[in-house]
Amino acid sequence: MAKTTSFYNKKIKGKIMKKPFIKFVCKKGLFYLFAIFLAVSFIIVLPRFMPSNPIDLMFSPRSFATGGVGTGGGGLVASLAQVRQAMKAHFGLDKPLYIQYLSAWERIFQRDFGVSYHRYPILVGRLIADALPFSLVIVVPVILISFFLGNWIGSRTAFLKGKWSGLAYYVTLSISRMPFYWFAMILIFFLAAKSGWFPIYGWITPERIPAFNLNTVLDIAHHYALPFFSILLVSVGIWTVGMRSMILYEMDSDYILYSEQLGFKKDSLRRYAQRNAILPQFTGFNLVFSSLIGQTMITEIVFGWPGLGLLGYKAVLNLDFPLLLGVFMITVIVVLIGNFVVDILYGFLDPRIRTGYVG
Repeated sequence: MAKTTSFYNKKIKGKIMKKPFIKFVCKKGLFYLFAIFLAVSFIIVLPRFMPSNPIDLMFSPRSFATGGVGTGGGGLVASLAQVRQAMKAHFGLDKPLYIQYLSAWERIFQRDFGVSYHRYPILVGRLIADALPFSLVIVVPVILISFFLGNWIGSRTAFLKGKWSGLAYYVTLSISRMPFYWFAMILIFFLAAKSGWFPIYGWITPERIPAFNLNTVLDIAHHYALPFFSILLVSVGIWTVGMRSMILYEMDSDYILYSEQLGFKKDSLRRYAQRNAILPQFTGFNLVFSSLIGQTMITEIVFGWPGLGLLGYKAVLNLDFPLLLGVFMITVIVVLIGNFVVDILYGFLDPRIRTGYVG
């Protein structure tokens, strides 16, 4: 009976693995698991090769020079040196690199990143949980709106010939070529510093006590507008330029020209062109998504928006190893899982992968 069950299990497994799409998903899954392992390993190891360490940053040279001369000054320096050694031992920074590496992985599997060095004794998980919603409230709407709006504008500017469609294309082309942070600083200069229409920095007016009421919501939305639109407009421009180029390429392809000679309606040809032009857009979604996450973090630093970007920036300045690991590990996992989901969706959209993928 056991042999029969084993035979059927192998037979079923063989049939499943022969399916091209299942093989595609398994290969992609293994690739992204290895990519996560490699990226997290770099995040753990690289900061520890810095010429300084977080404990040294806590004790500036001015602190060690306190007292200057005499027995009192020397005693103070000696006591500070002892405190520094004790703190290194407390945080495990006096251990060999491979021990620190294994300890970091142990904490990851325990889902415990420890405490922040420069925000001691606050847990890293608490800091990330507070910052993550601020990043998601920008990234998620920007991804969805920019993809659909940019592809729609790209389609319209490709099909419609006229002054306004040409103007819309050149405006989006100019914006798409700007770095996110540079476009953000342009908006700050004209809409905040010069005109005073929007606040320059932060997520809420400093004098306001956060509360769930209409005035607080409007104040947060007022601070949210510039970071959101600085990323959204550039992202829309990127998708618009890509979609317009792909549709123009499809409209000049042989099958469209041949179908036009056969008497197909223009609306039908446009639908065929749009359907084929959207596939390369999904292919490029991985690159745009990864870039968008990184650019959002930089934009958060520019505007002082308290998301993962600003939190990671402070962790870098203070060489806060646990916080660095937590922030960038979450970022890497989000990016790679997002890319994995996009690859799977692309497999559904492209029948070549769904029916004839060769591993």
